[in-house]
Amino acid sequence: MISKLLKKNEKGFTLMEMLIVVAIIAVLIAIAIPTFTASLNKAKVATDEANIRAGYASAMAELIAGETDVADGATLYLQKDGSVAATGTNDYTCQGKPGADVEIAGQSVAAWDKGHKVVYTFDAAANHFAISTEAGN
Repeated sequence: MISKLLKKNEKGFTLMEMLIVVAIIAVLIAIAIPTFTASLNKAKVATDEANIRAGYASAMAELIAGETDVADGATLYLQKDGSVAATGTNDYTCQGKPGADVEIAGQSVAAWDKGHKVVYTFDAAANHFAISTEAGN
């Protein structure tokens, strides 16, 4: 009979154990969110770089093929479909924000902000397009 009285009720978790588990989960989440956000931005910047590089190739292809009349200082904008156009309502806007200048197609492109448009400006002396970005609408 005494052994029954001394036996404790050991079902479930105590409040302190539950609070410790919740605190550990909160710390793990606090570490994971910034890491995930940085990785997501890195992926967006890599996508932007690939799209800018493809647009540069498209602009140079049009120049070489003579499909576009390009005068010195003429600007072309990258479109969402990967083509380039002098003006348009379908302009591509950058999704990421690099921390520093980026090397694309042998040129240093100044770091851009999310939402910037990609601009290719023709330089007749060098016979190529300079790549830059400008604030979008």
